[in-house]
Amino acid sequence: MRVLAITNMYPPHHYGGYELSCMEGVSALRALGHDVLVLTSDHRVDGVELTPEDPATLRRELKMYWKGHRITRPSPLASLALERHNQQVVRAALEAHDPDVVSVWNMGALSLGVLNTCRARGLPVVAVVEDDWLVYGPLVDRWQRIARRLGPLAAPAERLLGVPCRLPRMGPESAVLLISEETRRNAQRAAWWQGARSTVTYWGVNPDDFPIEGALARTAWSWRLLHVGRVDERKGIDTCIRALALLPEEATLDVVGRGDDDHLAELRALADQLGLAGRVSFSVSTREELASRYAVADALLFTPRWAEPFGLVPLEAMACATPVIATGTGGSGEFLVDGANCLRVPVDDPAAIADALQRLAADPTLRQALVEGGRATASELSVPQWLRLVIQWHEAAPAGFSGGPPRDREPIIDVLERALAPRSEPA
Repeated sequence: MRVLAITNMYPPHHYGGYELSCMEGVSALRALGHDVLVLTSDHRVDGVELTPEDPATLRRELKMYWKGHRITRPSPLASLALERHNQQVVRAALEAHDPDVVSVWNMGALSLGVLNTCRARGLPVVAVVEDDWLVYGPLVDRWQRIARRLGPLAAPAERLLGVPCRLPRMGPESAVLLISEETRRNAQRAAWWQGARSTVTYWGVNPDDFPIEGALARTAWSWRLLHVGRVDERKGIDTCIRALALLPEEATLDVVGRGDDDHLAELRALADQLGLAGRVSFSVSTREELASRYAVADALLFTPRWAEPFGLVPLEAMACATPVIATGTGGSGEFLVDGANCLRVPVDDPAAIADALQRLAADPTLRQALVEGGRATASELSVPQWLRLVIQWHEAAPAGFSGGPPRDREPIIDVLERALAPRSEPA
């Protein structure tokens, strides 16, 4: 089977879990002998080495409506030029690769019109959706915003301009694989994709990177706190820093991740303002180094203020036997169970984070219970289970799901109720 995979960013030029899951999906398809060409943007991450890449397997040629961690608003003429460029790129990829199925990943800030071109060839689309781009994608696609004003003139404008002026339509020969029930509920606000089949696949921790069986829980408490993930205002890192100011002087916070340089400067300034400059560190880690970063931490702080589509970071910490304190927003609330595999705290509440950390510091039994519950959770939410579903849907799509669609996965809350029931019962 030949697969064309389309996504906005692809490792090593990436910032978060969505891009990593795309790479895992592509690698799994290739391991089964499928021929995959990845088509992504020309975005580059500062500090990441440029290495030679085979254009038969990876092309970084698409343009995004995004620069410097900000959505761009080019003029109508500039937007038309960008769309024509992306149409040329995707047509060349389709001609060169002649795919049986199009595998769509993160389309945030990309031209949704490239999907029209794929659908016009009669190709089935399997979209692996791990954030809300089905909803926000048409809003940040500058050309779509301009074209919506055309109304009934959109069809003749497409013929005149040579680029799609309407949102793509996906029928039952295509499929949308959503990362959580939260993401599925949000996606219902967008009508343009809803002719496709859909299912919830969840995601999970990769046992090759984070071997659950080999993780040893820390017995001593040394106030080493960790935040992992993209540096982004929505992640609530500032709340973690404010919580640190309420803790003993030996408490430290290590913030690991790339992202918005402007927000990083704001976080450094906040730490200075609170007299915490020597207790807060900012760094980046390779994927291979992350397990050791989790393992030496006494607790992971996962405190987003926005509705996370899923939440991979707490699962990685659980696999490494690190207790988790989390807000449980969005899709992460589907597997973060207070008192069983984490301690839940309100959004934007430094005092609650500090209180939860004081509880952990004073109670080794609680720490051990959360570690055990975390291991059980990470075992249920793993990359191999997720990949089986992703591959099944991709392999069934070229035949139009003639044998029926793959089975839906059991809701994770039902699975975790069985796995965590003894831990979540009151003492």
